[in-house]
Amino acid sequence: MWKRNNVQKMIAIALGVMMLTGCAGGEQPTQSVQTEPAAASENTEKAGSNGQDSEKEQVTIQYWHQGTSQADTEFTQKCIDSFEEKYPYIKVEATGMSSTISDQETKLNAAVLSDTYPDVIQLVLAEVGSRGALGDFEKLDGYVEGWEEKEDLFDSAYEMGKYQGEQVALGIFPNPQVYAFRKDKFVEAGLDPENPPATWEELKNAALALTEREGDKVVFAGLDIPSIDSSLVFTEPYMRSAGSAVIDELNLKPAFTDQGAIDAFTFLGDLAQMNVSIPHDQQKGDERPFMKGMSAISNLSPQQLGQYMQDNPDAELGYLPVLSKDGSEPGISFCGYNLIAMGATSKHKEEAWLFMEHMLSNEIVWMRTEDFKVPIVKKSLEEQFIQSGDEELNKAVISYVESGKGKATVPWISVYNKYVSVAYEEVINGKKTPEQALKDALAQLEKEIQ
Repeated sequence: MWKRNNVQKMIAIALGVMMLTGCAGGEQPTQSVQTEPAAASENTEKAGSNGQDSEKEQVTIQYWHQGTSQADTEFTQKCIDSFEEKYPYIKVEATGMSSTISDQETKLNAAVLSDTYPDVIQLVLAEVGSRGALGDFEKLDGYVEGWEEKEDLFDSAYEMGKYQGEQVALGIFPNPQVYAFRKDKFVEAGLDPENPPATWEELKNAALALTEREGDKVVFAGLDIPSIDSSLVFTEPYMRSAGSAVIDELNLKPAFTDQGAIDAFTFLGDLAQMNVSIPHDQQKGDERPFMKGMSAISNLSPQQLGQYMQDNPDAELGYLPVLSKDGSEPGISFCGYNLIAMGATSKHKEEAWLFMEHMLSNEIVWMRTEDFKVPIVKKSLEEQFIQSGDEELNKAVISYVESGKGKATVPWISVYNKYVSVAYEEVINGKKTPEQALKDALAQLEKEIQ
């Protein structure tokens, strides 16, 4: 675990990465990247580093960031101060946005109408699809191509920032869901805590061995299987690990009735019918049986792990590898992201890109990790991150981030969540077969989005 004297601070700061709301809107083309952005950035940086800033015209860019707390504001100001010291001819004016997605949508819509959209914006993953469909963001492919540190950024930080295959945002910090387990319960059940489950079958067998019942009532769950998963954070990794595309993001089409999705729903339905869990809502972290000391295995965010360790300072936790369906192919975890993008209407794109580079520099990435205790997104910082606290946990976090996939970047993601989560509940409660439940969800989704 990260050093426990930092745990309380970690818990106090919410990431807000997984705001799962879609926004309907017609697709509009984004502005094209200016020619040779990398060269322009290089020339600008040289001007800043050789004392010629007095010859540069003063420029002011607008940066809108997530959160209005004191911690958010202070961190943002530290980033701006170090940037303006490096580029004194660029002034950055920061504005904190409400963490409520509806408030953000209202503010962004007003900015579009008044032509005051920010040059650089920090956004949640859902907005890559909702605002990407409206043409809010500048395409970044040309800028990234000339970025000296492009190979150092995690692949998932790129993938989560694509809308219909084009780079419109870059991930600045991830929020993975990590499968944790109680080592003491493994020992009591005769399981080896140094050799935890790595496949679906091994997970099922472990859940059976760990479950404690009084009659038919589960009094200690072998595994947290949510009875409600409205965001599909629990469910989607099984679908993707079984080979389902879930959603064809390039063509904006549902793709969750394939055999991979059926296999995943079949497994989860069978697992739920084995009576190894206690009903709970995936979105209500405080109600998670694991958090109450009533479960042996659960998928948890870093914040929830921090809360658990604060409440149970003597507990020994282990971490499952990213689960594979049968060991033949690597598994896929769930990892949300907070990202950064450039406004398509920015009049200072070169300066905006310089600021984005700064926000993804090792200096700022590590400062963010120290201040907020969030995982890193740079490969060159992996070893430093692992050694900065509980090595076992930090290695697991990196693994879940690197293999992670968040919500699809489509404008109707909230509608998809609504119908497929119902299909999940129908299957685990034995009301429909996986094939029928997914087929019905597809029909309802297509009817609504068309």
